[in-house]
Amino acid sequence: MKFLEEKFVPLAARIGSQRHLVAIRDAFVVIMPVTIVGAIAVLINNIQGVFAENGLNVVSIQEGYTNFIKTTGIQDVMNAVNKGSINMMAILLVVTLGYQMAKGLNGDGIATSVVALTCYLGLAPAVQTLTNSYKWAEEATNVDVLTADVASGGLAANKLDSNGMFVGMILTIIVAEIFVRLSRNDKLKITLPDGVPPAVAGSFTVLIPAIITVILVVAVGTYIDRFSGMNLWVIIQKFVSAPLNSVADTLGTVILVYFLINLLWVFGLHGANIVGSVTTPIFTPMLLENTAAYEAGKTGADLPNIAHGMQAFAVIGGSGSTIGLIIAVLIFGKVQAERTVIGISIAPGLFQINEPITFGVPIVMNPVYMLPFIAGPVILAALTYILMDLNIIERVCLSAPWVTPPILYAFLATGGGIKAAIYNAIEIVLLTLLWMPFVMVSNKQNANAE
Repeated sequence: MKFLEEKFVPLAARIGSQRHLVAIRDAFVVIMPVTIVGAIAVLINNIQGVFAENGLNVVSIQEGYTNFIKTTGIQDVMNAVNKGSINMMAILLVVTLGYQMAKGLNGDGIATSVVALTCYLGLAPAVQTLTNSYKWAEEATNVDVLTADVASGGLAANKLDSNGMFVGMILTIIVAEIFVRLSRNDKLKITLPDGVPPAVAGSFTVLIPAIITVILVVAVGTYIDRFSGMNLWVIIQKFVSAPLNSVADTLGTVILVYFLINLLWVFGLHGANIVGSVTTPIFTPMLLENTAAYEAGKTGADLPNIAHGMQAFAVIGGSGSTIGLIIAVLIFGKVQAERTVIGISIAPGLFQINEPITFGVPIVMNPVYMLPFIAGPVILAALTYILMDLNIIERVCLSAPWVTPPILYAFLATGGGIKAAIYNAIEIVLLTLLWMPFVMVSNKQNANAE
């Protein structure tokens, strides 16, 4: 315990406050509503899959609903919503991360976002039209093409969606570091007379830093492509995304993530924010990849990723899965102080908010409740991963609001997964059984103290 307090906790706090990680975390928070909107659109267009032959097997409802959203135009509306949200994740991330990076460096957020977006779009490879005699590049695995009746020069969709998020993150951080520092150099500022409108004066102030940054970054990216034969998207996918995904989407990673989150919480640190600053950039593209697969009609094991989807199953009632503690105290609790705190925590707990419990019972630095608080989410995360890997319950494919109540959260996140919702209800029972003996120990300790 002493080692954790003196070594681990300070290190975790420093990681959680590292400005690049904070900027990435906050950028994802900003675009989270748009991600949820896109997920809702995908869900509306595909929820009828619940009634398919491999689901509830009510094909008449499935076909009726499909016909309804097609004839009413709802399907077209939802497709348009999805196109502007989930299918633009890389662009949205570049803009929001540019702003957050500049904020951390005390720079011009809007200007930084614009410069970062300019560099990203400038380096994005253009699609080309097929000719009558088109030859594939040797050992090519992915080539962006359009039909011959569409003009060449457009940007491929997979450079704008989640496939471009890692490139967007790395490129935006580099651009922000260069641009903001150049903007501080008084020798590079163009100062206009006082009578000039502030917006115009501000644009000229960052004009030279913007020119230098854009030309420098785009030139480096272009020459990398020219000499290596690989653009930034191919390089990042090959040397960053693929290795991270292979490590991230494992049972061991899931156990480690939820162990660290809840271990930090028992020391009073916001574990979700600290660990999330590292995992969010990895897990979000994995979720969006599943969303795209779900939208294409894939289910079960055809959805490629698992580890990103533990939130709905390992965080029930808030960090530590304290909904089990709420029920156990209501049934078995005899400590009046605990019952009072739990009483006012029921409503927030149903919406995954449990700070009143964490600091009111308390959980923080409480040797009785620390063990189930850490062990509960770890056990559930591990069990959930195994069940999804064995295709026993549905995998998470949509982004649902984190404040969605249990069972409904699992149902929505899995695109209408009936088995996942039932399993989520079983988890609540298991959590109650896990917390029950510790509530009884607390009853005994407080009785002895009195």
